[in-house]
Amino acid sequence: MMPLLHNYITVDTETLLSSPKHLEIIYTMCKKVLTGEAGEDAECHAAKLLEVIVLHCKGRGIDQCIPLFVEAVLERLTRGVKSSQLRTMCLQVVIASLYYNPALLLNTLEQIRFPHSSEPITAQFVNQWVNDTDCFLGLHDRKVCIIGLSILMELSNRPPSVDAVVSLIVPTILLLFLGLRQVCASREQPDQRPSLQDPKTETEENEEIPSDEEEGNGLGQAMQENLGQEEEEEDDWDDEVLEETALEGFSTPLDSVDALDEYQFFTEALLRVQGQDLSWYHSLTAPLSNDQKKHLHEIYSMAEQRKNAAGLAAPQTSTINCNRR
Repeated sequence: MMPLLHNYITVDTETLLSSPKHLEIIYTMCKKVLTGEAGEDAECHAAKLLEVIVLHCKGRGIDQCIPLFVEAVLERLTRGVKSSQLRTMCLQVVIASLYYNPALLLNTLEQIRFPHSSEPITAQFVNQWVNDTDCFLGLHDRKVCIIGLSILMELSNRPPSVDAVVSLIVPTILLLFLGLRQVCASREQPDQRPSLQDPKTETEENEEIPSDEEEGNGLGQAMQENLGQEEEEEDDWDDEVLEETALEGFSTPLDSVDALDEYQFFTEALLRVQGQDLSWYHSLTAPLSNDQKKHLHEIYSMAEQRKNAAGLAAPQTSTINCNRR
């Protein structure tokens, strides 16, 4: 049913929003899948459908839906999941909500309470997100993650959980850009795609992924220690890491050739931070190695090139940003 439902949302969004009942029906379907026994593939599609709604309806007044969508996917994450795809899809619904309205999302996270904890879920979400960024594959997922982290680092009223992961934010974004670059290169030259066995982003078929913060600190520390090494090995990417994910075919406004440019979005956000909060900017960039600083300057240059190119030429038909140099 996913292609049909995706068309309902994207082909005539105005009709979708003409009656609250329409969104209620789709939400109820997704909620039933996420809480039932349909299996993780169906659950991934349900979460994707919620993300599509949030991204297509940005600025169109669906504020009342955001808490319902966010609570549904976060509740699913409190139960064990076997696939990294389901985990990242649930996280992307929340990240899309951050893009939709940062203040609304943060307020929603502070209000959510689940039976196993009396504390707001904000810190658990931030830790889960930052420690799972290596599971965001393909073009769309990485782009959403970059945009979300850029918004996170620019928040004026940051929750303490964001301060706690400050050393990981920019290095993580740099790794995501490396992945984007490799995906674009592999699609332009598919016969020259490199291969590496046993990608770290995949879990064993029957291994259950913990749903709480139990592995958060260890993962964060390990990621920080390995950042430099991963950059040096950027040419060694597994085929699956470079492939389009199955759910990327269900497009959103972030996927068109004239969509928001993630290079410009990130660099403009970081430059605003530098101009408005120098102390926080230093906290964000202090952990960078010399190689990472070089990579950051390359991203600045790429952002400027894309900005200039966008002003000189009309966009050509292509996949997300791959052919916009």
